[in-house]
Amino acid sequence: MKNNFKKTCLTVLSLLVMLSLVSACGNSTEAEPTEPSGATNSTPTSSTKEKKLVRYVMPGTAPQDQAAVEAAINKKLEKDGLDLTYQATYIPWDVWDQKTNLMMSTGEEFELIHIMHDSKGPNVLANNGGIIPIDKYLDEYGSELKKSLPDWVWNIAKISGETYFVPNFWLDSAYADGMVTVRQDLLDANHLQAPHSADDLIHIAETLKSNWPDANKDVYIRTLNTEPAYYLHPTYETYPFTVFQNLIRVDQEGKISAWIESDEFKKDAEFYRTAYQDGLINPDILTAPTEVLNNEEMLGRFLFREGDGISDTLPQKVPGAKLEGYFLKDTVKFRSYGVRNSNGISATSPHPEAAIQFLNWVYSSQDNFDLVLYGIEGEHWKNVGEGKLDILKVDSNGNPSYQLASWMLGHVEMIRWAENTNPTILKYRASQSDDAVNSITLGFNFDATKVSVEYTNTIAEFNTSILPIKLGLLDYETAFPEALKKMKTAGLDKVVAEYERQFQEWMQSK
Repeated sequence: MKNNFKKTCLTVLSLLVMLSLVSACGNSTEAEPTEPSGATNSTPTSSTKEKKLVRYVMPGTAPQDQAAVEAAINKKLEKDGLDLTYQATYIPWDVWDQKTNLMMSTGEEFELIHIMHDSKGPNVLANNGGIIPIDKYLDEYGSELKKSLPDWVWNIAKISGETYFVPNFWLDSAYADGMVTVRQDLLDANHLQAPHSADDLIHIAETLKSNWPDANKDVYIRTLNTEPAYYLHPTYETYPFTVFQNLIRVDQEGKISAWIESDEFKKDAEFYRTAYQDGLINPDILTAPTEVLNNEEMLGRFLFREGDGISDTLPQKVPGAKLEGYFLKDTVKFRSYGVRNSNGISATSPHPEAAIQFLNWVYSSQDNFDLVLYGIEGEHWKNVGEGKLDILKVDSNGNPSYQLASWMLGHVEMIRWAENTNPTILKYRASQSDDAVNSITLGFNFDATKVSVEYTNTIAEFNTSILPIKLGLLDYETAFPEALKKMKTAGLDKVVAEYERQFQEWMQSK
């Protein structure tokens, strides 16, 4: 009985195997599956395969249609064969540092974090273990991403020989150094000429404040608090030179010194002091919420704006408003830094490769880029030509109902602009300089590990003691000596010495 049952089972099994072979042969003439568009370095999605999260942590407030666009992004990711689910996590500006520090210290899982180099830069995050090296992930999953950026841009992403972040090359910094943004419509109304010096800027700001067209005349220079006054520097005889993290000054001969002890820093401080005493600097500049200051800028309420600060939506909000960018001195274009913003891969992610897969997908096609930055075509925006768009849907404040800021995730050759964008701005924002001089430091990244305590302390002390002087709230001659002592106590000299040691070693190795 057992033998008959065993024979029956073997017979049935043999028939099943034969049927499966016949079925396989019958399908052998079907075309091989092809790699879907935009899915470079990816594997086709399986309905049973668990998708990997790509949680992107960024500053600000989520736009009105964030959920709808995320759904569209994830649908496109699935269509393109990537086992990824994208989730944007916006953190309010006023708690950004506190919240992100807590997330990293407690091991909260996420994949991508936006990095603002003028705040807590990649060197700091790499030093404290917040972000990880990404070379192996770029090699395996990032072929399109690697091709999207020039070699010199990737070189600036290296710390101690390893790539630690994905640079956000949304504009060529050669055009950002030395620029100021003004309300050209107000300059014209007040018969003011383009600025060519620091004195010209003070005169423009004073005139506009006196004649501001609104009843609310609490309007000020839009400062970038923790950035050096790059726009003033081309007017100095010692230009060009590089400033690193407000701590280090490097000239083009490779001489290293403390930035705050330089003559140029003193000149910057004196300019701001004059502006402050004339009522041109917001007296609450150190405590005013970032979102309030950003909103004032978006409404065009500034006497002038440091750097390149063009908003596509301003003419819609303020009829007749026109923005223009000027360089104070027609001199050599200089890249004192590579990028101001980048994106890092979190050390807390259980699958760091997912972040690179996502960014690779974003930059692999204009369609993917447009969807992530501008939303659903035909609903949120309209294509009106190469590199151009019209916003179709706005929220109750007049802002696009969906848009991801290009300074967080952009590319100089892929960003779209409003059809009526000033041609001068397009010249500087949508192109790369062919003849710019690169800083001698480009490609060098300081590793603060050996002076991590001093480095952290000096940056904190700068914000406490030096920043009020830098912004003109305190008089340089009166307040600087004591502030310098505090910086020395925090370890400034040790940081400068370590930077110089590493820089000279790097120069010798080239």
